[in-house]
Amino acid sequence: MPNPTHEVTIYRLSAAVPDIDAFLETLPGTYLDESASDDIAFPEYAGAGAVAFHWRRAPAPAPWVKAATRLIGPLPHDYETLDCGALLQLDVDGDRYAIGFGSGFRAVPEQFKDHGFGLRFTIRAVDADRVRSVVRRSMTGLGRQDATHVPSGIPIGHIGVSEYTELVGRLAGMVDPDDLGLDRGKPVRVEGSAGLRLRIPLDRDRLVALLRRISEICARTVPDDFAFVEAIAPVRDDWRLGDLDRRLDDRLRDAAGGAGDDTGTRLAAAVPMDLADLAHQARSHLIKIGSAELLCRGDLDLEVVLSRCRLQHRVPPVRALRRGEVRMCEDDEGRRVIGQASADKWLAAAVRVKEREYFLVEGTWYEGGSEYFASVRRKIAGLFRSAPSLSLPAWPDDLGPLPGSGKRGEAVYNEWVQDTLGKSSFLNLDRTGARTEFHGANGFEPCDLLGPGNELVHVKAGRGTEPFSHLFSQALVSAEALYLRRDARASFAKLVRDTSRGARELPEGWRPAKVVLAMKVNRKAPLTAATLFPNAQIALAHLAQTLAGHGIEVEVIAIPRDG
Repeated sequence: MPNPTHEVTIYRLSAAVPDIDAFLETLPGTYLDESASDDIAFPEYAGAGAVAFHWRRAPAPAPWVKAATRLIGPLPHDYETLDCGALLQLDVDGDRYAIGFGSGFRAVPEQFKDHGFGLRFTIRAVDADRVRSVVRRSMTGLGRQDATHVPSGIPIGHIGVSEYTELVGRLAGMVDPDDLGLDRGKPVRVEGSAGLRLRIPLDRDRLVALLRRISEICARTVPDDFAFVEAIAPVRDDWRLGDLDRRLDDRLRDAAGGAGDDTGTRLAAAVPMDLADLAHQARSHLIKIGSAELLCRGDLDLEVVLSRCRLQHRVPPVRALRRGEVRMCEDDEGRRVIGQASADKWLAAAVRVKEREYFLVEGTWYEGGSEYFASVRRKIAGLFRSAPSLSLPAWPDDLGPLPGSGKRGEAVYNEWVQDTLGKSSFLNLDRTGARTEFHGANGFEPCDLLGPGNELVHVKAGRGTEPFSHLFSQALVSAEALYLRRDARASFAKLVRDTSRGARELPEGWRPAKVVLAMKVNRKAPLTAATLFPNAQIALAHLAQTLAGHGIEVEVIAIPRDG
């Protein structure tokens, strides 16, 4: 006779709840507290501590009672005809699990759930070639959520998840029963998000053994096929969010820390994802944190943002940041606003807590493991060549605009490169626009320099590697537009011809074959895949992966500093 089973959702309780008394203190005013009658049981489990709650409400059938009785013990006879529920808590080798029957799942307080548990288990246990369903959400700020369901199973690589721009919130697939210690022949279907849904054995010893196997699987290294999932898992635990905000508060109060220090918290300026396409048009930024407004010409100055946060004495710096606003302007005076977002969306942060790394993106905290970032670095390491394919001159420290020019930064360097090496080698196309119906009146900036082999060269300078994420976004928009749209290529060909005054012509049928990201870092440490800010590493990996699908090569070149 086969061993009976019952499908349930298992939750693992976080470290926020120290003991059963703390759990009971949360019940007043909750679903369980509203029950007409409730009771507590202490079933005996070999090798595990157990406590169970059961209750009843208004009349309704309860088909789960027979299964729960095997695991909890005798329940009142009228439970089979009442709206009732049960919650079984098991402490197995220090990991606490909660299993709900009927409406029992409602009695688990949200602040006590380990919200990453179900997904963490699933991506370590599921066969990567037999994924049944994936629910993911875009990180573009548009709130888009997509679901893919394939009842027969499909390799994760065929589902089309964008590894670096989408959050996987739920995943279902098939698991080898031997891996779970179950004596059944067919693969087991599991579904993981915050909780883990699967069929459990209705035998106490077998259930403890299963939970012990679940703990062991959760401790494994995530397979490469699923490594991207944990990189952008949102943090939902209130206690962890509070801890991360407190750490960021401490870092924001540190006036002497600069953009990177030895406290384990790194900060970087960022551009909100829905404004990335407009970044090349920005000439200034208007910062409003607290009552004062400050104008920052050129790129957003992170230190100005941090100093405004530190001056807000009535509220914590993080709260001041979230209440503040940054406006992107297309003029130097901050009068013509082309985009705006809350100030926290203009800041990227990375915090390391023990073996986990957390990072702030678009005002939201995400969790990533060190193994994921190692895999990202491996993917982008090949973009940094020991011998660059193009030779860009060193950026003179004293390079400035001609009198009355008004140009700054990259614009001056790009013009100087063209004047120094000639239009046939590097044609200056900085602050020009290729026009299409899709990209609006101003079009899009195709590149800063057109290389000798018609490479699209994008140039950026910064005090660290942090400002480069939106450079990658700009390069992606440009390359995809020129590859996919005929009107974009026609406009670009005319732009090249007109700007060079006939000295340069794109060949018939041209499409972009190579994108070069030329970056100058004002610091002693060399520019490498490992020294990029984590968010910039992810953006670069996404850029390279996407353009590789079009057959477009990506290379990163460090522009040397003068002297």
